[in-house]
Amino acid sequence: MLFEILDILGRGMKLRCPCCGHGRLFKTRFRTHERCSACGERFEREPGQCFGAIYINLGLSVMLAVTGYLITNTFSSLTMPQQLGIWTSVAALGPVLFFRLAKGLWTSIIFLGEGLYIQWPTR
Repeated sequence: MLFEILDILGRGMKLRCPCCGHGRLFKTRFRTHERCSACGERFEREPGQCFGAIYINLGLSVMLAVTGYLITNTFSSLTMPQQLGIWTSVAALGPVLFFRLAKGLWTSIIFLGEGLYIQWPTR
């Protein structure tokens, strides 16, 4: 059971269908397919479902900025204003950088939590 959960989350991180792992999640940089091209699973089941991806995206962006700040504060001689300038810019770009990853992870989490509209593939 644990390996199956990790497999589904891994599919989301690879931007693949959480159901079958074959269909691509995104058709352009910022637009997802409505359904999986391989198994037909719907990726967004209801309006507003993507709000969880926003929280994942925010968490990843803050984690990157705080970790980067702590590392540069420990191992460099940059002043506080220089570091804040760097890491504020990184935090502002983070949501763009992590959008696809957050959306893929959230789609996998929704898949795990709500089940499917079609039967699970036999393994």
